[in-house]
Amino acid sequence: MAGTQEAAVRNYLLSIRSPGALRDESAIATLQSKLDQSNDELERLQLRQQLLDSETPSLERYEDAFVEHAKQWADSTGVSADAFLAEGVPAAVLRRAGFRGVGGGRRRASSRSSGAKATTRSRVSSDEVRNAIPTGTFTVKDLQERSGASAAVVRRVIAEEVEAGNVSDEGPDPDHTGPGRAPAVYRGS
Repeated sequence: MAGTQEAAVRNYLLSIRSPGALRDESAIATLQSKLDQSNDELERLQLRQQLLDSETPSLERYEDAFVEHAKQWADSTGVSADAFLAEGVPAAVLRRAGFRGVGGGRRRASSRSSGAKATTRSRVSSDEVRNAIPTGTFTVKDLQERSGASAAVVRRVIAEEVEAGNVSDEGPDPDHTGPGRAPAVYRGS
């Protein structure tokens, strides 16, 4: 079991740092060879999908395995949530994995009717939000995900930083294509 936990943690860290490193080149070559030799349309279609999946590994698969095993592995090896954060693991993923007090965020009871008690959100200070402001462009949602703070706290900190001249308001997102109004884009210095 420890090997599975260690592999899940290692593969996820590798996937966020260098996603291409998880490609299995020998499996890709084997699938390509089978595809080249196949004359059956349905078999070719299935092989093509397997080849596409192998060429671009699903980061979600590695994240799900990390969420399942990371907390137990970290507890047994003495690795803290702060160490994971420093290695680039998002606070939201750590919360999903069971780490407590990581960047705030909402924690919901699985079912109100089961009598489960809702937990409260950890406080995220304005300084923590300021420290999470990236250099370059970002939106309220981006900063909210980086810091774990509520949208209201993030908006307040952004307004203070714009007023202080540390952040500039770049206007609405010119690349927005989804429904609704385009989010405001900010630039950290």
